[in-house]
Amino acid sequence: MMKRAQQSKPRRDLRREILSFIARWYQAERAYPTIREIQKGLKISSPSVVNYHLRCLEEEGLILRIGRRSRGIRLRRWPDSLTMDMEENTISIPLLGSIAAGDPIPDPSSHPLAWIRIPQRWLVDGNGLFALRVQGNSMVDAMVGDGDLIIVKTIPQVEEGEMAVIWLADRHETTLKRVYREGDRIRLQPAHPAMPPMYVPAEVVQIQGKVLHVLRNLNGIPPLDG
Repeated sequence: MMKRAQQSKPRRDLRREILSFIARWYQAERAYPTIREIQKGLKISSPSVVNYHLRCLEEEGLILRIGRRSRGIRLRRWPDSLTMDMEENTISIPLLGSIAAGDPIPDPSSHPLAWIRIPQRWLVDGNGLFALRVQGNSMVDAMVGDGDLIIVKTIPQVEEGEMAVIWLADRHETTLKRVYREGDRIRLQPAHPAMPPMYVPAEVVQIQGKVLHVLRNLNGIPPLDG
C-alpha cells in the first residue's frame, strides 16, 4: 500500500503542474494551449501522457474539453496555486458565452469559455459572478453595445427597471432587458428608441442575474469559440 501511494503522488503533482501551465499559458497568450504545447512546455514524454492526465482533470471537474478542437481545453475554475500570483485587487470570473440585447437567443453555456479579471473594488460581494458578451444593440441607450461584456450577479429577483439576464421558459431562450412587472405579465424593455418592448406572461420569466457592470472596448479577450 505504501509503495502504491508513493507512486501515485507524482501523478497528482503532474496534474497540478498541467493545470497551472494551462492557466499561465492563458494569462500570457489569451488562448488555451494545445496538448503538444503542454507536452513541450512541461517536457512530458508524449502527447498520450498529457491526454491521460487531461482526462483525469476533466473527471475531477477542474477542466472542460470541447470536442476535438486543438484548443478545446477550458478551465472550470482558476487553480488555487495561482491565486497568490494575481494582483490582490482583482478577481477572476468565468466568461460563460453570449447573450442577445435584441431578440432572444438560446441560453449561454454553463461551462466557462474563458476567465477574465476585474477590479475587486467594483464589487461588494464577489460570489456568484459571471460575464457574458453582448450581441445586438437594443440596450445601446443604457450604454451597453454590441460586443461589450456585462458582469452579472446570480440572483433570482431584481428591482423595477433594473437590467437583468432573463430566461424565457416557454421559448428556451435568454435575453437582456430591463424588467417591469405589470399585473400578470412582465414588460421586458429595451433601451433603444426604435425597438418595442416585449410583453410576456410572468410565469415564463426566470431572472438569472442582475447586471452590475459593463466592460467596453476591451482588448485581448479571446473569441468565444476559443
